[in-house]
Amino acid sequence: MRAMSVVKVVLLAGAVAAMSLSGASAKGMKQLPPGACAFQKVAIANNSFCSFACDPATNWCSQQLCANGTLTKVVPCYGSFCTQKCGG
Repeated sequence: MRAMSVVKVVLLAGAVAAMSLSGASAKGMKQLPPGACAFQKVAIANNSFCSFACDPATNWCSQQLCANGTLTKVVPCYGSFCTQKCGG
């Protein structure tokens, strides 16, 4: 019986410690909207495209799609045909 009481106290202490650590890390970071992605500390809306890594010499940019919290590279774009810059 005593062993079970000790185990319960240890589990409770571990759960309280885990909750306090997760709360401390969440305070320093803003919450993203549902389905949004983070790119270089900037939120990108769900189901939207943005361009990044543009090469000024060739005028080509890479593009990515944010879908349900996941960034996926898609076809590159050229110059004025590109979507807005990611985070800009």
